[in-house]
Amino acid sequence: MSHQSTAPEQEPKRSAASWFRGLRPVSKFRVVLLAVAILVAPFAIYLGLDEPSQANVGECMAGQSVNDLRTVECTDPAATWRVLDRLDDKTETDYDNGACGAHPDTAASFYQDGRRFRKGFILCLGAVKE
Repeated sequence: MSHQSTAPEQEPKRSAASWFRGLRPVSKFRVVLLAVAILVAPFAIYLGLDEPSQANVGECMAGQSVNDLRTVECTDPAATWRVLDRLDDKTETDYDNGACGAHPDTAASFYQDGRRFRKGFILCLGAVKE
């Protein structure tokens, strides 16, 4: 008794366009949204659009950790810090060596490393006076 086996018929490969056309509208929206996010995110990161990188001397900030530090109006009740100094072109070693020592009112400091082969910056932060 011998069994004959036949190879399963292979379905023709679908192109990306036909795959996309077969999706429901909600799924199409999600795919497009994901594609846009993947394309835009690197540019946003590269340009340094995060809040601490935009802070200047005299501006106020709120937040207690690196992840939630953001620029706010100095009249905002959430304002905790005032930027006393911004030291550009600094390394992490500069930060560790007390770069804000020239500002005796410094209560905290923030270091962000540079983007792609660049040095970072240090923010010397003092408490907002009420």
